[in-house]
Amino acid sequence: MAGIYAFERELPNGTGGINDYGTALWLTGMLMSTIGSDDFRKTAQGRVLCFLLALCAIALCGYLTATLATFFVSQDAQSDRAEIAGTKSIQALQTEITALLTEIKACFTKRFRAVNC
Repeated sequence: MAGIYAFERELPNGTGGINDYGTALWLTGMLMSTIGSDDFRKTAQGRVLCFLLALCAIALCGYLTATLATFFVSQDAQSDRAEIAGTKSIQALQTEITALLTEIKACFTKRFRAVNC
């Protein structure tokens, strides 16, 4: 905000730029929230700063989205009624597979002792 105000306060061609800090705050807020505005910067420094602010806003939006997704996925994983495989259902499957392996081994050893399962 202060950068936009400093770069765009007095334009090189003598025309007035941003008159006050409130306008700079408004334009920067619009840039960050909508990734653009109807007022484009005039100086090279202002354009570079706006580009970097837009990249920062996109990265921040992606970070917040990933954080929310992680939160909701972990909530589903802990639920017994969730559609995704959580740690509880994976542990139950491991227990069942271990029991099946024990049965198969017992049946296999009995069969080779001439006793059918």
